[in-house]
Amino acid sequence: MKLLGYIKKNQDNIKETPLNICDALVVSWVAYFDFSIVKDRLPLTISDFDYIPEYKGLEPYYFSYFPRFSRKYLKLLINSERFKDAQVVDYEYILDRKKGIQFAVVAVKFDNQIIIAVRGTDPSYAGWKEDFTLSYSDRMHSYAYAEEFIQRVIKRHNKEKIILCGHSKGGNICTYMLSQLDDVSRIEHVYSFDGPGFRIKGLFKGKEDRLEKFTKIVPQSSIVGVLFSNETDIKIIKSRAVMFLQHNPFEWVIKDNDFIYLTKRTMSSRYLEKSLNSWIESLKPEDRERFTEIIFGELEKFEADDFVVFFKKILLQIGPVYKAYRGLSKEDKKLVYRVVKKLIRNMIKPEKKKLIA
Repeated sequence: MKLLGYIKKNQDNIKETPLNICDALVVSWVAYFDFSIVKDRLPLTISDFDYIPEYKGLEPYYFSYFPRFSRKYLKLLINSERFKDAQVVDYEYILDRKKGIQFAVVAVKFDNQIIIAVRGTDPSYAGWKEDFTLSYSDRMHSYAYAEEFIQRVIKRHNKEKIILCGHSKGGNICTYMLSQLDDVSRIEHVYSFDGPGFRIKGLFKGKEDRLEKFTKIVPQSSIVGVLFSNETDIKIIKSRAVMFLQHNPFEWVIKDNDFIYLTKRTMSSRYLEKSLNSWIESLKPEDRERFTEIIFGELEKFEADDFVVFFKKILLQIGPVYKAYRGLSKEDKKLVYRVVKKLIRNMIKPEKKKLIA
């Protein structure tokens, strides 16, 4: 079965059956919902959302990529004996297009435990720009906001154990938090669901014991989760989707209360890992940064507000994209050409190079 099947099947009360890795994935997707309109009314149980008119529409689910699907997903949670009484106790959302910051996090309380789930990359340009910063910087702006939120929840709820989890970029942020927080005694476990790794080596150096609280999951054809994948071992699981679509956690295969694990990734996943990582490594950090500024600086000039709109009107974007390239300075044109050329070259034959600091 897949994730929706798990929600339907597992009706056990939390007090009878402890939270597991699949429950963490369930809540990770809740982080893609927009709780801004009810933030002042928190805490609310999951079942309470059945009576809030706004959540019968699609707008609160826009940044989940699958609004209609996500609305049905919440309906399943509302009718689930396992999830309906869980409380959404805190939420934070920050979006800064100019600085390239996209951060969202939700805290959900289950009896004597709290799951803090960090949202992955949403369709906003700011979210994708922040992802690109991982190619040339050791830190994202979101790390500071995540630490502030976690400390706030720990202070307000001083008895409950904490589980940190996140899908995609959210998993990266949770991993970083485990490595950097001064005190992790309240943190029971951290789950990264197909989250990218880090440029920096030895993230847990001197803190290797913390890895006992950490699990990183990637599907067998993972692309995102194996970027900069140098910080920890990973667990490979089965997915029903193909290639990049395996990043969608609703296609991951579950048996009972756990995933179905595999021994190795597909050849395509291993090849793309080498291709993309070697492409990034072949570029100087200043070139990676400048390329990011060029791409997202130009995107802000388009009529499309985010990548959902951009790709829905992809044929209409061909002209503006070409015009944007023609309008670049001579130096920026050369940089874009060089970066794209290296990408194509590394997709054909990955280079073996050490990471440029």
